[in-house]
Amino acid sequence: MGRVEVSEGLIRFLAGRMRERDLHARRRPLRHEVGDRLRLEIEGVFPPVRGTAELELERFLGGGFAGQVYRARLLRLELPDGASVPGLREGDRYAVKILVPPGRGARRFRDALFWLAFQGPFSAQVSREACRSGLLWQRLFRQVAARRFGRDTAVKEVYAAFHDPVVGAWGEITEWVEGRTWRLESDAGLRGRRRWRSTAPEMTGSPEYLAKRRFMDALVRLMREMGAPEFARQYTWWTMKSQPNVLKRTDVDEPGPGGGLCAIDFRAGLALLPFLPMSPADVALVLEGLFRRRTLAQFDRCDFGRLRAFLAGDPAWADLAPLADAFEAADRAYRRSLLDITHHGFRLATDAALRRDVRDGLIEGYRANDLVDADFAGRLRDSPLRFGLFRVLGAVPLLGRPLRRFWGHRDWRRHVVAQFRSVRYLRLALQARAAAGLVEGLRAGRIGEKRARALADRPVRFLLEWHTLGRLPAVGVHRALAEPAWALGRIADFFRFLRDFLVSAAFREEWFLDEIAAGVEGGMLTELEADEIRGRVRDPFIVKYLKCLGVHFATLPLTQVVSLLVGAAVAGWLLARGRGWGEATVAFGAVMLFFQVFPVSPGSLARGFFVVGLMIRERNLRDYAVAAPLSFVKYIGYLAFPLQMTATYPRLARFMAARWATRAVHIVPVFGEKGALLEHAVFDLFFNVPQKIGRWFRPRAGALLTAWMVLGVALGAALSRGCAAGDDPPKDLLNLWIAVVALFVLPRALFLPLLRRPRAPTGARES
Repeated sequence: MGRVEVSEGLIRFLAGRMRERDLHARRRPLRHEVGDRLRLEIEGVFPPVRGTAELELERFLGGGFAGQVYRARLLRLELPDGASVPGLREGDRYAVKILVPPGRGARRFRDALFWLAFQGPFSAQVSREACRSGLLWQRLFRQVAARRFGRDTAVKEVYAAFHDPVVGAWGEITEWVEGRTWRLESDAGLRGRRRWRSTAPEMTGSPEYLAKRRFMDALVRLMREMGAPEFARQYTWWTMKSQPNVLKRTDVDEPGPGGGLCAIDFRAGLALLPFLPMSPADVALVLEGLFRRRTLAQFDRCDFGRLRAFLAGDPAWADLAPLADAFEAADRAYRRSLLDITHHGFRLATDAALRRDVRDGLIEGYRANDLVDADFAGRLRDSPLRFGLFRVLGAVPLLGRPLRRFWGHRDWRRHVVAQFRSVRYLRLALQARAAAGLVEGLRAGRIGEKRARALADRPVRFLLEWHTLGRLPAVGVHRALAEPAWALGRIADFFRFLRDFLVSAAFREEWFLDEIAAGVEGGMLTELEADEIRGRVRDPFIVKYLKCLGVHFATLPLTQVVSLLVGAAVAGWLLARGRGWGEATVAFGAVMLFFQVFPVSPGSLARGFFVVGLMIRERNLRDYAVAAPLSFVKYIGYLAFPLQMTATYPRLARFMAARWATRAVHIVPVFGEKGALLEHAVFDLFFNVPQKIGRWFRPRAGALLTAWMVLGVALGAALSRGCAAGDDPPKDLLNLWIAVVALFVLPRALFLPLLRRPRAPTGARES
């Protein structure tokens, strides 16, 4: 659905409903809003200076399984006299990460995996020591990396931990890093990447790609040296989703493809279980964990024996010993707060202090998840029997959580009872529940603002929709069924855009310039490259490309419409012949699937014939030699003209292919993240690989086409004997040689002279 803009006033109105003062128990928001001011009790990383900070959230940057991230400005910092937190200054910008996902589904999945691994709540969210342990590790690793890499910009700095009582999670204040993921580079010599360890990045066509890979490999090796292979998973290349954890900084002046590379994320989000590897690299990590380190579940454990040996092996690290001591102490307290049967083993039966620490850690999780209040938490700590009963109650299917919350949380108990005693209170409670769902639906694009305002006062109607249509995975289908006017408006907007794009040169030019601006913002183009492209926006070939792009837009819905009509016709034909609905439905699905996977479709045929028509009308084979055949191919036909422009407009061709690759791949869950390896792989497949094939083919074109022609003539001569013995020899021979000429002779006669014509110098159109 893309980025969804939602009225700030509406969100705050619904948030007010969620926090209605007359309610005994109020719902927590899933995340903060831009503009919120947070007044937080903070604790410096090292030394652990305590104070108060007020931050204004300027921008929501998104979130993953580990947490939600904001850009914030520090408005006020209050510390004890003489104390300071180095790096924190009023007026500066910082990154604020709150260690809970902004989406309910991601949170449930993350917590379920963590519970299977360690039999407890997600510690970094609920435990001070777990939060501090991660920050101390990052500070320690940053100090080591600064000396290993010769610069202190290789790992971002961390400043303080805090607990956010609104969202109900621990969080961290870290350095704000301006940067981008990577530039998708035009490189026809992909073989050079295979020797990425030994080849200097500057000697290849993909210097940034190789520099990032070498930097990430160096991070992984350093972490392993320090006894932290589980932390190294965050930067292991073949997890296929670790690449966005390294940014190329734009706020420092460090030349070269490796200059400014910075590791920014040290918080793991998902535990790695032996039966659930989630990437190729995870398979190797699982095997290593099982057979070398004797561990079933992996997340963020450090081998402190190896860490001590590493620090002791070089006198330069002596000053880091106090930081390592603090890290080990926090980590030990964090580990002792988890049940973690696979690591604690029989010690849980013999060590009363460990059992007490585990009980305290679980109770801390119950409080963070609003299952118990402060008074009941104290009673659970004082009574092992009560704690055991409370723990067992959680195993009751479906009812475990509500029963435990009713028993352990006084305000929630009053909240539930009041709904049975007062119709007014019941209405307020339903409105609060609906408001929470409406906020979630608005952000996901499931519900429009007008409908949200209407449903806010009709909570029962909303809840019925939320538990029916709201379960559909396709957000657009939900909204189209609930708001037909929205769907019709989207269709009308598309046709208005298409009309303007086809008939208005000014509109096409404006759209193109907007794309260039987006490319600069996304790091796909430098300002210099963008200026060069803007200066040639009215070049006849680019004008022609934009017109063909309009035809591409026009043919986009054609395949879907035809597939629906054909599928409906086949299903109707089967029903008319007495077949059942099940068979008709399967046939309809098979037709739809065929149209999606077959490489040629009605839309691609229409686009291809249009390009061929242009080629014939202009009598210009040279400028359509690549675009014409590719236009007939589904999905990649959009790249036909970018590939055609590679020689004369290399920067523009690279940029348009990069835009297509990123838009296509970002719909893939998890692995389609911006800046991840799949994005680069798709770009390579549809842009760099064709360039590589073309570079290989061009000097060999004459020999290959001549050999193809000779093969065809020889084959035709051999088959002529069989045709001569047929029932109608003249007709058979004529058909045979027509086929030979069309398939074997014409490619040699038409394309070889074209390929041997001298190319326009690179830069004749684009310097």
